[in-house]
Amino acid sequence: MRPARILLPAVAVVALAGCGRKAVPLPPIVEVPETTINLWGFQDGNDIFLGWAYPQLTRAGRPLHDLGAVEVWRLQLSPGQEQVGSGPSGEEIRRQLMMSRGKIVARLEGKSLETATRGTQLTYRERLPEVAPGTTPPTLWYAVRSRRRDGTPSALSNFKVWQPQPVPPTPSDLTGAPRADGIALKWTAVPGVGYLVERRGSKVAAWDAASPVGIHEPEFLDTKADKGQSWWYRVRSTVNMVASPPSAEVEVPYPDIYPPEPVTSLLCFPEPGAVRLRWDASPEPSVRYKLFRRQGDGPWGHMEEAFRGTEYTDPSPPAGEVQYAVKAMDKFGNQSDAVYCRVRVGP
Repeated sequence: MRPARILLPAVAVVALAGCGRKAVPLPPIVEVPETTINLWGFQDGNDIFLGWAYPQLTRAGRPLHDLGAVEVWRLQLSPGQEQVGSGPSGEEIRRQLMMSRGKIVARLEGKSLETATRGTQLTYRERLPEVAPGTTPPTLWYAVRSRRRDGTPSALSNFKVWQPQPVPPTPSDLTGAPRADGIALKWTAVPGVGYLVERRGSKVAAWDAASPVGIHEPEFLDTKADKGQSWWYRVRSTVNMVASPPSAEVEVPYPDIYPPEPVTSLLCFPEPGAVRLRWDASPEPSVRYKLFRRQGDGPWGHMEEAFRGTEYTDPSPPAGEVQYAVKAMDKFGNQSDAVYCRVRVGP
């Protein structure tokens, strides 16, 4: 028993000595930019137009505060090599080929990165190779990757694969006319194509899509254009993600001369010594309401000129039959038709 009592403290001393040792320091964590997985593109005339999400995170999910550059890679395959990289292992083959045979066609950094940024998207365009009539076009692979300022790169993105296609004819004779429900656009039809309408709010603003891609009729009603300014429009024809050069643009002034929709469901509730009015709002944003009252068949009197709510209490209504009216008024002073209700005040 005595040796056992001596052994236990010795074990404890060894254990305590082991706990005091310093561990081997771990290597620093290398933050790698997230891999782009949403590279997309289409043919814009004789250009390829690419877009993808602006890199904002690392692969660990932390914010990417030190984005240094974004590289655009391209690999051109000769006719007959279209199926290279197909099959279950195709993605890895494509990445290996791109890294060994592809080239960086653009390095977006500094001012060029700022210019390529549109909201949360990055964009890039370049001229496609010319294809002689009767020949097979080459196949182009595109990919992007990000680099931190210290040079740490992300993996290559998903690939956008494209073969240059014939460009459809450009639509002509675009016209636009303002209406109460939007701006109505029309143009001369091009057989066998879809259309894309683009819009901008000034002569120097960037163009944005106003219509879905591939609408079928040579007309479009833009219901999302705000009144009170001018809008510029142009239209393209589209076939299989190939867009024609844009048509000549047309300016359409859109003054707000249209009254807002009237209120609905106007109700009058008699209460002791008061009348409470309630209605459903006009659907146009930022409207105010003009309120009127008259006793019997007498003249109308103003109660409120620019009321903001949809419920109002008349604290001193006259006795007898009283009629109320409510009009919606927009920020340009256009007034809707009046909506009426009647109520009897007193015995």
